Amino acid sequence: MKIKFLAILCLAMLSVMAGCKSATNANLANANANASMNANANMTMRPPMAAADPAAEAAVKAALAKKGLTDVTVQATSAEITLRGTVPKGKLTEAMMAASEAGVNRKVTNQLTEK
Repeated sequence: MKIKFLAILCLAMLSVMAGCKSATNANLANANANASMNANANMTMRPPMAAADPAAEAAVKAALAKKGLTDVTVQATSAEITLRGTVPKGKLTEAMMAASEAGVNRKVTNQLTEK
């Protein structure tokens, strides 16, 4: 009877110890996995850097100058063209059309204001 009791007690202690040890290892493994996933997530969320395109910038500036829109700053990259500055009231659409028809075939981002 005493031997059975000791055997059950030893098995219970062994399972408790194994349970505590595996939970600690599991927590460390989860922490390491989360850290590597966060590092990968930060790397994949960054947008690629687009190269500046001075030729496209000059083409859009020339098209805007033909329309008489000189208070517009143009920033052109290989991905998009950004227009900043002010245009006379009612000329916003004309500025956007001039930029999109300048022959550079890119997305035009409007940050213009009408005065």
